[in-house]
Amino acid sequence: MEYIAFVVILSLLVGYVIYKVYSLVSEVRRDKEYIDVYQDVYGQKEGSYEKVCAYVNSIKDASYRNKGLILKLCSELDNELDCSETLNELSIRDVFLGKKGHFNKELFIRNSDVYLCLYLAMAKARKKSAFTVLNSLCEKINQIPESVESVEYQLAKAIYNALTEKEDRGLQFLNDLLEGNYTQYFYDKKLIGLYKKFGAATLAYNGELIDDTYLADLNSFAATGIGVNYLKSLDIYDQYQPVKEDKE
Repeated sequence: MEYIAFVVILSLLVGYVIYKVYSLVSEVRRDKEYIDVYQDVYGQKEGSYEKVCAYVNSIKDASYRNKGLILKLCSELDNELDCSETLNELSIRDVFLGKKGHFNKELFIRNSDVYLCLYLAMAKARKKSAFTVLNSLCEKINQIPESVESVEYQLAKAIYNALTEKEDRGLQFLNDLLEGNYTQYFYDKKLIGLYKKFGAATLAYNGELIDDTYLADLNSFAATGIGVNYLKSLDIYDQYQPVKEDKE
């Protein structure tokens, strides 16, 4: 009996390991497919719109599909195409839902890069004077009440207020972000440096970036695909000299 129990337990263990390995491999593959599309859209490469449409139509995972829809939205704004269908399909909340359909903080941190695409989409909408799109994105972001205590949400709100000249144009949070006064919020620690560059760029757009300390940050931001896109969408790219950051 002990031998049989041992075999059963061992079989379950082996099955679990195989399942975890398969899940990991699948996630790595999905990440690679998403990054390929992401880079093409940010680089505005020829055929990128067709590529992102094919990606969205082929992916079944709700999280990756909605991340793809944001990229599709960016491409539609670039090409001055109708965004209404994409906006109707887009559910930012679904990116952060766990298997039981509840908001998952760990999943939020893991997929927080979706906010980078949202910041860019909002800037592109402003450049094209697509304020209906901009307002719709804000509404979708507000449909995730659990995210209000995150840096990602607060930055999205500040960018929206800056682009629409509402409330304080996001100045309070943007300055707090650059000064390090955000310990009351949760956030993806790997991306906080990039969030600060978005914050500095938005302050520069508002004509409120007084401290030259952030000039080097914006020059390095201007050397990245997403930075070029964001700064050009704000019509301030020509103010900076792209400098690639040294990697230690």
